[in-house]
Amino acid sequence: MDRLIRTIVLEHKNKRIHLTDIESALKERGINLFADPSKQHRFIKTVETFIARGILEPLKGARPLQQYGRLPDKYTIHRDVIAGVGASLSPEHRNELISLSPPINIDYYVAHGDQYLRDRDHILRIDDLILRREECEVLTVNERSYELFGDEKAIAMPDEASVKGALILRNLRLTLEDIRAKQVFEPFFSIQKKDFSDLQGKAERTVLIVENKDTFWTLQQAVTDGVLAGIHLVVYGEGNAILKKFEYIATVGGVPDDRYRYFGDIDSEGISIYNRLRARYPEYDIRPATALYALILQKAGPAGARPLRRPQRAGPLSPFIDFFDAETKDAIRQIVTAEQYLPQEVLNATDLSRFGDDGLTSAL
Repeated sequence: MDRLIRTIVLEHKNKRIHLTDIESALKERGINLFADPSKQHRFIKTVETFIARGILEPLKGARPLQQYGRLPDKYTIHRDVIAGVGASLSPEHRNELISLSPPINIDYYVAHGDQYLRDRDHILRIDDLILRREECEVLTVNERSYELFGDEKAIAMPDEASVKGALILRNLRLTLEDIRAKQVFEPFFSIQKKDFSDLQGKAERTVLIVENKDTFWTLQQAVTDGVLAGIHLVVYGEGNAILKKFEYIATVGGVPDDRYRYFGDIDSEGISIYNRLRARYPEYDIRPATALYALILQKAGPAGARPLRRPQRAGPLSPFIDFFDAETKDAIRQIVTAEQYLPQEVLNATDLSRFGDDGLTSAL
């Protein structure tokens, strides 16, 4: 119905038009605005869009009509505005562009008519979705991307897709919410104690994020066996992947009020991962698992550090290093400055069994 309303306005022969002219034309086509509140609402939104775009200008002295949401009753039609839209477009395509539904913004394609023709099929599909928006279920970004662009990567990974869907949406100034799409997060692997959910809001819960796979399995086994009783959730960070995957934390029940600790290698890269993770998710106040790093240094020390296998970009040590005592800071700084490293695998299952918890988790 939206396009029909717009067609009536754009093809009206006189320079001025009354809302009742549009209502009558709709009735001739079998549409009664006042028999369906949703149709009446769409009518009002369409007229408001034409006013905002300068196509309809309320006449001085026009009366607000209660039945039309207090829209003015009489308007001047500015065909020059329509003619100036997409100068390279045919009249049919200009009218089509003008008729796109709010919240679609047409400014970009008004100035780039040739690009409109290239993107037209996708834009009309988006417009059809906007018209049916209230009836549409929310889909994942990739699902909606496939529906609109025929390529599941068009929105999330446009550089790998056959269509740059994200750019088209940006040109139309549309959000994921506008197209009824939701971002889903890549899951991480984690192990949680049975009482993790039950403790929320009742007692402090500790979440330990572990950079490497082997150490993750060692620590989760220690948690499961009760060796590290004070840890409630162990997350496999998978190196740099945690920077994106941590968004999944709410899905497994983690909340900002939990106590978050990070444990990785002692090297520039491991420290950089922590610093970026903390900066990206400040509300979680993620801190280094200082007691576990101290155990690595206690066992191996700077003397046990090995040369880096490959060059690493040297980054700032803070805020990572700021959480340690002076002696530990010096040891970490010595290792990193010498372009050496201590892997977290220095700490193994035998060490954890020997040390036991003994206040370890409270000191993390």
